[in-house]
Amino acid sequence: MNPTLSLDGQNRTTDSLQLLAEAGALLGSSLDYETTLAALTRLAVPRLADWCSLDIQGEDGVVRLLAVAHVDPAKVKFAHELRRRYPPDPKDAHGIHEVIRTGRSSILPDIPDELLVKATRDAEHLRIARELGLRSAMTVPLTARGRTFGALALVNSESGRRFTPEDLALAEQLAGRAALAVDNARLYTDAVRAEARFRSLIHATAQAVWVTQPDGSVSEDSPSWRAFTGQSREEYQGYGWLAVVHPEDQERVRRGWQAARAIKQPYEVEMRVCRPDGGWAITLSRAVPMLDAQGQVREWIGTSTDITAQRRAEETSRRLESEQRARQLEALRAEVSEVLSREDSPPRLMQACAEVMVRNLPVLSLVQLWTFSREAQALHLEGNAGPAAPLSLNPSRLELGQTLVGVVGQSRQPLLVNELQADPRLRSRTWAQANELVSFLGAPLLVRGQLVGVLSVYGQISLEEETLATLATVADAVAQGLERRRAEVSLQEHARELARSNEELQQFAYVASHDLQEPLRMVASYTQLLARRYQGRLDADADEFIHFAVDGVNRMQRLIQDLLAYSRVGTRGHEFKPLDSGQALNKALANLKTLVDETGASIIQGKLPQVMVDETQLTQLFQNLVGNALKFRGQTPPRVLVEAELQGTEWRFTVEDNGIGIEPQYYERIFVIFQRLHGKEEYPGTGIGLAICKKIVERHGGRIGLDSQPGQGTTFWFTLPAVPTLSPPGTPS
Repeated sequence: MNPTLSLDGQNRTTDSLQLLAEAGALLGSSLDYETTLAALTRLAVPRLADWCSLDIQGEDGVVRLLAVAHVDPAKVKFAHELRRRYPPDPKDAHGIHEVIRTGRSSILPDIPDELLVKATRDAEHLRIARELGLRSAMTVPLTARGRTFGALALVNSESGRRFTPEDLALAEQLAGRAALAVDNARLYTDAVRAEARFRSLIHATAQAVWVTQPDGSVSEDSPSWRAFTGQSREEYQGYGWLAVVHPEDQERVRRGWQAARAIKQPYEVEMRVCRPDGGWAITLSRAVPMLDAQGQVREWIGTSTDITAQRRAEETSRRLESEQRARQLEALRAEVSEVLSREDSPPRLMQACAEVMVRNLPVLSLVQLWTFSREAQALHLEGNAGPAAPLSLNPSRLELGQTLVGVVGQSRQPLLVNELQADPRLRSRTWAQANELVSFLGAPLLVRGQLVGVLSVYGQISLEEETLATLATVADAVAQGLERRRAEVSLQEHARELARSNEELQQFAYVASHDLQEPLRMVASYTQLLARRYQGRLDADADEFIHFAVDGVNRMQRLIQDLLAYSRVGTRGHEFKPLDSGQALNKALANLKTLVDETGASIIQGKLPQVMVDETQLTQLFQNLVGNALKFRGQTPPRVLVEAELQGTEWRFTVEDNGIGIEPQYYERIFVIFQRLHGKEEYPGTGIGLAICKKIVERHGGRIGLDSQPGQGTTFWFTLPAVPTLSPPGTPS
């Protein structure tokens, strides 16, 4: 890996995270979203683009330009004038209207002159566009709660930079935060309007005022009650007023009214009352006893107020608060997921997650993340963030069951404590008092029921069950991310170890094969000399022994040469280049000419394509497969057909023969090094040839296999990548 490229990638990631953090702080600083969005465009220039503009769609459906920023502030006025003269075309496939309509981002890494000609309205428009020197552009939607209501456009011109997919992902995150800020501000405005509307309705709604006898019966006329309920005076006299109370509420109202009269105390009840239009209104009724000089009830004076609008407003407020909490939770989960997706060590990820939680949940004074070691059966502190975070990490290790955190780990159950300083399981009451901590919440980090850690938080106010539910959801995401990252780190380490081991094995095979050549040459030379010099001079046994020695040495040399070839496939190969595969087959057949002539074989060659290969290794691949077909021939002269067929982005080659065939149970075995199906006396060879074929094909990113039946010949097949074709200009690749 190039250290400079790696450092550039780290710096880019750091700059992106810093930009998102600054944007989040900016957008959260005010509910005046127009001002903050204008500041956001200035924040993006020039760190992300040379031009940045932001358009918002109003409630009337009209898209208007909210803000523009440029590296040269003097050009901003020019941008507004250009927008006035040439407003965006709603039919533009890459414009803001298409992005707002579809909710999908658009990116143009390069802006050729043909595109400018096509997109501009007239010669003057084209001249201005060319003078601006537009090089690259992207537009991303502002979407919240499934609704797109704006677009963020970013353009590079003077700098000459080209936008990349990484830039698009960063812009989408920036737009997502902006959309969330706009949505929150609009929801707040809606809530304020709803509250003002409720107050107006309360003032505009007349109360019903009524008077009853000491026993609760009505005798006086009440015009306001008649207007409120539509009852006539005769209908509500006595206890007739109960007739307009909802049947499900009547018994409760009657009992409450009797109790109030018995104790001579003010009476208040919420009930549903039928209004003149037949609808049910939520009504708050209050009655106060008027006492005489002897302390006896002279009469009751009461009011009935329609609070339906108030209850609906309260329900709306609760719904808005619920939606706000849901968005807060979603933002928290998104940031935690973003942190956990980084390729970093588990301890650094846990610290970053703790900081994210403190930033998103200000109610928390301290967030700690503990990881569980199965070997040590203990919890280790990895994340520690918040105003109350101890400067010292002691204790950084806890046994299960030790302190509140250890209790959560041992029980594998969430724990909520709102009287922290009185809890005997608290490790340091002095520390809790100094930081004014009154609450603790712990959630186990579980993966498939197994403990991987504990999330513990502390607050200066009492925490609610809802906070527990929120953190339980986040804890699940942290647990899954932590375990996944641990597995990735373990897998990477295993892969490095495996690669190192493979490299050592290949080096060993090469060195061993190479170093064995010399002594074998000496043994071969002297055994051949013995054969020539003493052939026929000794007895028949001696001649046979010498023959065995010479044959053994020759087979050992062939074995070492094949082993050397096998070890060199992955280490001594050449780079891949476009090659006519028929050319490689012809070279292989030239090497096999003697064997072809001896066996009387006929080789049929179909039309073979160009492929991306190592020419030497493709020649060796054909030579091994065709040679295999000639070696394992039947009674009739060998017939070998070599052809290829395009399948997607790769070619499927076949080498078909009419030989002795192979039983299906041996299909996998024959590609394993040193595996033979026949004795060396019957068919010579070392059992490495097909293993070399498999290694060559896999080095090229292909697959190899066969189809065969005993006595019916064999078809070996393998795949190789096709040569990439260049797309015509303007055609998507």
